[in-house]
Amino acid sequence: MSALTKNATVAFILAVVGCFIFLLAGYPLVLDVFRAWVPQGLVDAIASLSLLTHFEAISKGVIDLRDLLYFAMLIGLFLLDTVIVLDVRKSE
Repeated sequence: MSALTKNATVAFILAVVGCFIFLLAGYPLVLDVFRAWVPQGLVDAIASLSLLTHFEAISKGVIDLRDLLYFAMLIGLFLLDTVIVLDVRKSE
């Protein structure tokens, strides 16, 4: 988020909101809102994005390759996004 804005406070607020969205993606209350108008396959995809569902097993001491792959891919995606944003800013 800090690559998107020049203000550190705005970057922090955007990062907190982003983390909050990834945290709430798996809660039944949020999923029920999407079930009303979104196909079930997309609801399942939204539920699989939740940080909490992937972190629960790790917090119990169970290291699952799917959870590690999820976190590695999430880190890689955000690093790739940062590189793209910085390249676009550099070319301007």
